[in-house]
This record gives sequence, C-alpha cells and structure tokens, in this order.
Amino acid sequence: MHTLRASSIIVLASLACCSEAPAPKPPIPAVPVPTTTVPATTAPAITIPASGADVVVDPAKWKTSTSADDPAFIEVAGLRGPKPASWVWTKPAVQFRTLQYAVAGELDSTKSAELIVSLFVGDGGPIDANITRWANQFRVGDAAAEPKRAAKEVGPLKVEFVELEGSYMAMGAAAPKAGFAQVGAIVQARGRNVFFRLLGPKETVDANRAAFMKLIDGLMPAD
Repeated sequence: MHTLRASSIIVLASLACCSEAPAPKPPIPAVPVPTTTVPATTAPAITIPASGADVVVDPAKWKTSTSADDPAFIEVAGLRGPKPASWVWTKPAVQFRTLQYAVAGELDSTKSAELIVSLFVGDGGPIDANITRWANQFRVGDAAAEPKRAAKEVGPLKVEFVELEGSYMAMGAAAPKAGFAQVGAIVQARGRNVFFRLLGPKETVDANRAAFMKLIDGLMPAD
C-alpha cells in the first residue's frame, strides 16, 4: 500500500514538472543574405586647392586615345599633343600602361621601340624614386645607368626629362637587351602626373627623339 502511494506521488510530480516546462520555440526563419554589387574600380574625383576656389579633377572625364582616333595626336589625362602618324596605337601590354604606341625602326622591323604613357592620379610617388627605378632597369657594366636629367615648363605644366641608355632589363624579362635607350618625360599637371617614355633600341629612340620633344612641347589641355 505504501509502495502504491509512493508511485502515485512520483507520477503526479512528473506530470506537474512536464506541465510547467516551457514550450519549444519555433525555428528561426532563414534570412537571405543580401548580395553586394562591387562598383568598377575607377579613380575618384579629387579636389585640388587653388587660389580663390578649389578645383575638382575628375579622371572619368578624360579621354584616352584609341586606334580609331586621329593618328596625328595623342589624347590622355586631359592633355592633347602632336605625334607622328607612323606611331601606331597598340593595346597596352601591362597594367600600369594607360596608352601605348609602336614606333617602327627606320630600316629594320626588329628595331621597333615603344611610346609608353602612364597616368597616376595624385602624384604616382616621388619623382626621384621613379627615376631611380628607371635607372635600375638599365645597366652599364655591373652598375645602374646614370640618368641625364633636365627640367622645363610647358605652359602650366612642369616637366622633368630623363634620358638613360645601356642594357635594358624589363620586369619579368629573362635577359637584358643590350644597346637600349629611353627618353622620358614626367609631366606634372594639376592633380596628376603623366609619364611619357620613348623606349627601345638606341638608334630608333635617337631617330624619334625630335618627335618626342615636339609631343611634349606641344601638350595642351584637351578641352
């Protein structure tokens, strides 16, 4: 009898506990993760302090020449200048080339050079550091080539000229190319630096030096 009463008490206690247990929570509905659209990587407009008012430089408004444009001119980074029609537009070979032209050798098709244009919104780094980088690509014996430098102004533009010659070792090249030269111009415009380089076999660079200087001397705002 006592055993029956004890069993009844245990059963009642169990029922009481079960009745007080919290009801199970419903499953949390899955919330879809919104997709994110990543905008194309374009250089943002920048504001350059100027006397009287700030000037906004917007790279999106600058035209870059293509193979369909007038072959007698180059347009890049808001600048426009004259060039020989024989310098032929080619697709830029590497990432940091904004514009590229093939410059044929006069008597030998294997002696072609390149006109390379690179745009850096802001400044592209210290000018001296860039010149040192170029010089280290040219070797004279075991040493880096010594750059020949000059400076001038073309209207509102400041220009730093750099000439180099020797054995040229391009980035990623298997071996240096002997007898190369480069005539370069770092053009400092408002809110950007534009690097122009005529690079290739020395005889081709020398034959096109006057045309390169005419291009730089003739640079004007494109608009």
